[in-house]
Amino acid sequence: MTRTDEREALKKVKLNKFGVVPIKVPIFGTVTASWEVTIPTDTVFDIDIILNGKTVAPEGSETSTLTHTTPFFLRAAISDDPTVTRLLKQLTVVVDTSDCQTRSFPASVVTEPLKEVFDSAFSGGGNFSLKPGGSSVTPGDAGLVDIHVPIAIDVPDWFDADMDIHIELTIAGADQQVFVAAPVVDPQVSWSLLSNLLSLGCTDVVSSGMTQISKVFLEHIVDEELRPRLTQKLVDTVNSVISMLEQNDPGHRTFAMTSLLFSAERGLVITACPKS
Repeated sequence: MTRTDEREALKKVKLNKFGVVPIKVPIFGTVTASWEVTIPTDTVFDIDIILNGKTVAPEGSETSTLTHTTPFFLRAAISDDPTVTRLLKQLTVVVDTSDCQTRSFPASVVTEPLKEVFDSAFSGGGNFSLKPGGSSVTPGDAGLVDIHVPIAIDVPDWFDADMDIHIELTIAGADQQVFVAAPVVDPQVSWSLLSNLLSLGCTDVVSSGMTQISKVFLEHIVDEELRPRLTQKLVDTVNSVISMLEQNDPGHRTFAMTSLLFSAERGLVITACPKS
């Protein structure tokens, strides 16, 4: 059987009905999609019916709460080869966001507390010391926060070393949820060329070992402390925005966050909309 045969089988799928009501709703409005499809019986292929990426029965209905204008796609697909599909029908529900409000904050709301955390964490003495200038926390595009922490390490009975901790965080928020991820946690330990020569090359082995140990340690710190702390700070900021909007709203409606964006150019941008 060829893909031509698969496509010919999909052409036999009959769309009896497909609708979404209402076709225009306010933010957090509820819509119901309903459909009825006849799948041919004279084919050797198993055929799935897919609504917006989800496999559904040939006949049914589904209710959704929407926070943005949303297209609804009803497709037929070959079960064993889901890349072969046929679009049966598409409808778009328009969501009215005219009552939504946006509040912006400088990027420093995020970057300064992070710098304070890293500077204080490595300023307590001991075998680690923060290099002059301290950590750098730089906002990027599309939710990125780039962090570098330069550290000098005093290794007992060995040569002193340098470590550069590089962490990347990504910040986003949608549908009342805040997300903070750490796609990059990269500590690099290095010694001077002189120390490597005097130790007959042993520092390369020690460096690799310390880097691996540091990576595991830092990943634990980032996952268990840094990300939860930053997430909570963002949630607190969102809650303060929502509280202010609800107090200032003439009808004292209930608001909810629909998006949270962060970038060097725009800073922290929170959009909240009335739920009722």
